[in-house]
Amino acid sequence: MNQASSLPNQAAVVIVGGGMAGLSCAASLARRGIRDVVLLEAKTLAHAKASSFGETRMFREMYSDPVLCRLAQEANRLWREEETHAGEQLRETHGLLFYGESWDEETIEGSIPGARQVMDDQGIPYEALDADAIRARFPLKPKPEFTGLFEPTAGAVRSDKVIAHWTRTARQAGQQLIEHCPVAGIDADGTGVTLDNGHHIRAGQVVVTSGIWTQLLLAPLGLAPKLEVWPMLWAHYTVDPALADRYPQWFCFQRERGDDGGLYYAFPVLSHTPDGLPRIKAGIDWAPKELRVAEPNAMATEPPERLVELLDSFLFNEVAGVQERVETVMSPYSMASDVNFVLDRLSPTLSLFAGGSGQAFKFAPLIGDSLARLACGEQPAVDLNCWSHQRDAVRA
Repeated sequence: MNQASSLPNQAAVVIVGGGMAGLSCAASLARRGIRDVVLLEAKTLAHAKASSFGETRMFREMYSDPVLCRLAQEANRLWREEETHAGEQLRETHGLLFYGESWDEETIEGSIPGARQVMDDQGIPYEALDADAIRARFPLKPKPEFTGLFEPTAGAVRSDKVIAHWTRTARQAGQQLIEHCPVAGIDADGTGVTLDNGHHIRAGQVVVTSGIWTQLLLAPLGLAPKLEVWPMLWAHYTVDPALADRYPQWFCFQRERGDDGGLYYAFPVLSHTPDGLPRIKAGIDWAPKELRVAEPNAMATEPPERLVELLDSFLFNEVAGVQERVETVMSPYSMASDVNFVLDRLSPTLSLFAGGSGQAFKFAPLIGDSLARLACGEQPAVDLNCWSHQRDAVRA
């Protein structure tokens, strides 16, 4: 539904932002029988300039942090319920390979030694691989000293299918999902929102899920968490059809060297070009410090030549059968200094999800369920203290 001539004047719940978090919250509220919900999206749902755009995201339990590992296990339980609600498969289980250098320092994705320790402690199955085993099994070219961990129960979330499923769920419940409807501000007491066109909507509860634009809405209330915006590069590459069924989902850990942050990832072949060529999605998992900004509208939207060069170099030199880069995208990541999310109640009538850091989609059902519970005056079903807005890492 696009912006209507007669916008509602009030709603039980107003959700600001139509990406992963807002739509998962709306769907969770719908399953609770709450129909009087208005979701406001400034552009279009999960649009190409926001963090929820794209066809795939990873899911895994392979974390160096035992708390995140347990939360990922809870999210995977909820994903299974979500697939039952959807009546279709929303994830593809094909495993995930962590490989590369092993050193004690944690990266934004963890580390190989840390992940192995947590999986041992929690009894999560994995295979330990050396460089020869990785090379024999996959079309990758690991350096001789590289080691790997393969988690067979991990895979990819079909995020495009998930967004469509949540959108159907909310609309079938009678909720209003209003696109092209920017919010200018939130009431100081959290009981309503004012749109760019001056229209006011009174709300029993307001849920803010506006990604990198969160700061602009919450700063006037003195409630903005401390976050940075990182422009993150990913691309599609065509690959040799003869190798198409051998590409794993992988994450490569390497120490930072000069302007090369060392962290790269890719998915298996999950889609094809319009003319039928198999392609993989691959990306860089860092942003140079000079590209990180506090103001979302100041983010670089064009892929920097040097980052594209680094990604190309890794793909063409370290992965066999890569042929041509056919699409290049910059996605905005909202990042806390501890690379963890913010999911919390800011006041009795105002709740927030922010700081998704590119990792949030794998936790999406847990995020949506937790936000819905907060909007209903409850506490999340699991301890989310690690995502508190009052922790030092995000207190402005």
